[in-house]
Amino acid sequence: MAKQPPKTRRKLSARARAALGKMRTCEGCGDVKEISERNFALHTKGPQGWHRICRVCQGVDAAETLVEAERVPMLAPITDFEDRVNRMYLLTQQNAVKNEAEILDLANELGDEIRHAWESAATPREKKAAFYKFVEVVKPLVAGWQTPGEIHEDIVDGLLSDHRRRLIIATRYSAKSTLTSIYVAFRIWLDPFIKVMVVSRGSKLAARMLRTVRRVYLENCPILWHLRPTEDCLDNAEQFQVPQTLTVVTGGVTLTSLGIGSNLPGFRADLTIGDDVEGPQDDTPEKVQEREETLNELHMINPRGEKVMLGTYQSEFSIYARLADIEGDDGEHVWENHRACMFEEQDDGTIRSRWRGMFSDKDALDWRRSVTGRAWKLHAMLIADPSILHEKPLRIRDFILVDHDPRSGEFLLTLSPGGNEVDAPTWGAPKGDTWRGPFEIANRFSAYSQTILAVDPASGLAARDAIGVAVLSITPTGFGVVRHLEGVRGPDKLGNIRRVAQIARAFSATTVLVEELADGLFGETLEGQLAEIGYPASVEKITTGGQQKGRRIIESLQPPMAAGRLVMLDAVARTDHGGDFVNQLVRISYDGRTGSKKDHDDIVDALAHAVAHAKTSLISDISDNIGAHHAERLERLRHVPTRHGGFGDGPDVDGVGRSLGLGRGDVPAIGGDEGFAALLTEEDEVMARLVARRDRLQEVVNADLSVGRRPEQRMINQIKALDRQIEELKGADLLCQDVTRSSRWRSL
Repeated sequence: MAKQPPKTRRKLSARARAALGKMRTCEGCGDVKEISERNFALHTKGPQGWHRICRVCQGVDAAETLVEAERVPMLAPITDFEDRVNRMYLLTQQNAVKNEAEILDLANELGDEIRHAWESAATPREKKAAFYKFVEVVKPLVAGWQTPGEIHEDIVDGLLSDHRRRLIIATRYSAKSTLTSIYVAFRIWLDPFIKVMVVSRGSKLAARMLRTVRRVYLENCPILWHLRPTEDCLDNAEQFQVPQTLTVVTGGVTLTSLGIGSNLPGFRADLTIGDDVEGPQDDTPEKVQEREETLNELHMINPRGEKVMLGTYQSEFSIYARLADIEGDDGEHVWENHRACMFEEQDDGTIRSRWRGMFSDKDALDWRRSVTGRAWKLHAMLIADPSILHEKPLRIRDFILVDHDPRSGEFLLTLSPGGNEVDAPTWGAPKGDTWRGPFEIANRFSAYSQTILAVDPASGLAARDAIGVAVLSITPTGFGVVRHLEGVRGPDKLGNIRRVAQIARAFSATTVLVEELADGLFGETLEGQLAEIGYPASVEKITTGGQQKGRRIIESLQPPMAAGRLVMLDAVARTDHGGDFVNQLVRISYDGRTGSKKDHDDIVDALAHAVAHAKTSLISDISDNIGAHHAERLERLRHVPTRHGGFGDGPDVDGVGRSLGLGRGDVPAIGGDEGFAALLTEEDEVMARLVARRDRLQEVVNADLSVGRRPEQRMINQIKALDRQIEELKGADLLCQDVTRSSRWRSL
């Protein structure tokens, strides 16, 4: 046997050598052991010393980690089973006719395994495992399939429960209807003689589940081929039956899909599924009570059969909440309640997603910030609390109050909320609700990207509603600036409309919105007045779709206000019309019922329309908006020579410069080149970039000199080159010295 070479001892660091031989208490087991390579391992990264946990504890932890990694999750693919499923579909795609024998052998083998697992299941966990095997067989047919998450455990628990009446409340976008369609196919596969009825708020919605089961699963999954309807079977858009039902007198229809308003008497079902039986329009106690009366007929269909109701709360008076509260004579709930919530709110304010395959924690936080508190509680957290409808969530403290000229055509490029209280009148706001200024501003300005004038039409005559007018301008970085608010009143209706037209001209409105139907006359009259005063513009008519006014206003204003994206100008807040706006704002509730007498809401309603129109800009990321704004501005100077204030990196900068109106000298040509001068009036980025780059290099050089290190000559040369370039621009009189404000060019 060859002699083994001597082992090379590891070189110990000074810190490790100093601790060698000392006694140390293991943080894992608590035993006191001598520090040596036999008892403790060396740190390979970080501090060059010994581990605080002994080698024995490290081995135990590693073994537990290995066992945990080898433990297969319930929803994870089963290797051999999945291979057979993939083989079955591969043969189907290659040549279903030629490979039919092998396909059916695989289908029968998989089917026998699933059926045996289901029939031998003694616990709910084993039943779920059998159902998940069926899901593995069907999921290749589901487009965009995502790995299920924790939320789907709750949905499957409700579907597979033995209770005769199950209520499954799930968050939106939780794939509850997809899982339910797979469950329906599973039940038909287990018992071809079962009668299933699917009822939804509309017949088209119910028919969608029938099409999925009939046209997708039965038609394309080999394990279900024997259930495909034949020519003798009933098979249409609302019903179908499987061939097995033709062998018995009581066979009948296998699956029926109906709308909630259909004629239900006469139908029979062993399993009745109510999928989204209520919609957003069922948002009042009266409407929900009508829906409940309609569902009575559904409950009369085979009282001893299974009933599964699944959906999402659409209002605080939801029919699902009513069903969950029904109790029998013994005090037990009639319906078994299952809640499948997409998110979990942590104590530290963070949100954890329960379906990471679809929504990350960051997606959940973005979702929370982009909706109102009511919508988040109702649709995401599944909390139906009617008391929230009386809340008045809008507060003036959520605006950013800025002292700026309303008639100015430009505004701060960016600012942040959370500043100090501002001494401005709070009008009718509750005690403690005060105006707050910005926490931080960037002292740079940019022109508005669009200006919206929204109108809540009325006559404006005495003792009647005023014409609500709001002017909202949007900055390139995604802030909404409230530049004007007014409730127009006067003795003459036509004169009042003319006043609205004058406001549009004064603020150079690019979009004019009027809330009225297509056949209304206010918009046409306003267009005529705009043309008469020399500011022709088209009027866009908008409708509310029958939504409750209070809820619509809150859901439009609260998300951008809470995100710090709405700015109120100080001059507007101090006017009487600003006071009327505040009084209306703080009294808006979700149900619109603010007292025995309805308060006016014309001005705040007009602002809500303007914000809703610009919602995309107001919820977009600020950093993305700033980047896009800078990119758009800088792109215009990419082909302009550096000596003329551009970047000079284009292929033919001199030619491009001449085409833009530049002469051959060091300064722009004068005369017929006002267009180019106006273009450069908006640019200060060139000088700012050069100065910032020079300052960064100078800081590096200064840091080297402070510690006695010789700076690199390359950096010194770059600083000198940048100094020459900056001096050249200043000498050409192209840019102002103040580069922190928006660019202001000297007279050429």
